[in-house]
Amino acid sequence: MKNEFDNEDFVVDDIVGNNKKGKKKKINGKKKGSRVERELTKILNKRFNCEDFSRSVGSGNRWGQVTHLPKHARDVFSGDLIVPEKFVFCLESKGGYDGIDLNSIFQHGNNELDKFLEQVVSDSERCNRKPMLCWKRTRKAWLAFVQTKEIFGKCFEYSLIYKNWTAISLEVLLDLEDDFFYQF
Repeated sequence: MKNEFDNEDFVVDDIVGNNKKGKKKKINGKKKGSRVERELTKILNKRFNCEDFSRSVGSGNRWGQVTHLPKHARDVFSGDLIVPEKFVFCLESKGGYDGIDLNSIFQHGNNELDKFLEQVVSDSERCNRKPMLCWKRTRKAWLAFVQTKEIFGKCFEYSLIYKNWTAISLEVLLDLEDDFFYQF
C-alpha cells in the first residue's frame, strides 16, 4: 500500500518559540582554550612520565606581561605551556577552530593557520626553542605541526606538508624517542 502522506504533513509549526534548531550555543573561547591546554599538559606529562608541563601564567595574553622579565623567566613563559628546562620545543596550543578549511590550503593557504604558525615561531625565537603547534579540532585527534627540517629522515605513514611545516598526529609524534624532544 502506497503511503498517502507527504513529508510536509509532518512539519509542525513552533508556536511556542522553543525551536532552537539552527542556533549554535555560544562558546567561551577562554574556557575552551584553558581546557585544551590542560588536556595537552596531561598528555605530555603522561608521555614523559613527569609533572613538568603546565599552563603558562596568563596564557593567551602573557607576552605583554613578561617582556620586562629577565631572559631565564621569558624562556619559561614563552608559548602556551611551561616545558621542562631541556625540552627543545616551544608549544602553542589551539583548540577548536573547526572553520579552518583544510581543502583551502591546497589552493591558497589558510590565513588563520598561518597566524598560529607565526605566533609559535615568534614565541620560539624569544626562548630559543623549536616551534611546535598542537591543534585539536572539536571531537578530533590532536595534530602537531613541526617544521619539516626538524623531522628530516623520520618516516611517518601519514603526514601533511604545509609550506615548511609537517602536520602529524600528535600521538604518532609522541611515539618518537625522548632524544627528539630533549637536549641531553
